[in-house]
Amino acid sequence: MLSAIGGLGSLAWLWSIRAVKSAGRWARPAATAMFVVGATVALTALLTKDTSGDTGLPMALGWAGTAPSLAGGLAVALLWKPSPRQ
Repeated sequence: MLSAIGGLGSLAWLWSIRAVKSAGRWARPAATAMFVVGATVALTALLTKDTSGDTGLPMALGWAGTAPSLAGGLAVALLWKPSPRQ
C-alpha cells in the first residue's frame, strides 16, 4: 500500500511540474491541494494506532514517510514566492 501511495504521489508531483511549466493559473492551487492531501496521508500513517495501541508503522518508518511532505512543503512555498521582475 505504501508503494502505491508513493507512486501516486510521484505521478502527482510530475504532473504539477508540467502544469507549472505550462503556466496554468490553476497549477499553484492544485499543487497546494496535492501537498495537503499528501501531508494528511503521511500524518495519518504516522499517527494511526493498531489494536494493541501501538502505532501501525514503526516510528522510524513513520517519520521517514513524512520526509516527502517536507520536500513538498518547500516546493509549494517556492511556488507561491513572488518571482523577481526583470
